[in-house]
Amino acid sequence: MYEVTRDVVSDLWPLVRADEASTGSRALVDAFLAEDGAFAATLRESERRSGVMPALSLSPDAERRLLDEARKRARLKLLVVGGGIVLAAIMLFTALAALIFLFQNGRLVG
Repeated sequence: MYEVTRDVVSDLWPLVRADEASTGSRALVDAFLAEDGAFAATLRESERRSGVMPALSLSPDAERRLLDEARKRARLKLLVVGGGIVLAAIMLFTALAALIFLFQNGRLVG
């Protein structure tokens, strides 16, 4: 069977605190912390020091502005990537056309 270590409990701790851990994971963490009171105190102190990030609450207007800004950036990225692809295609076509021209005029034949 697997050994439950402080690392395992540390990994599961945020899920337990957010009430998103399975019943089995919660029981595992609770049992481990009941046996290792010092580590339980360390986890709780660490949580107290770091605090919990407050929920972000935006007005519908602010959400709309953020969404519009994200869409603008996405369009700009698409434009840049698409422009790069088009430019690369033009350069490739030009190089191929030059090779064909030189080959037909006998300049590439030894």
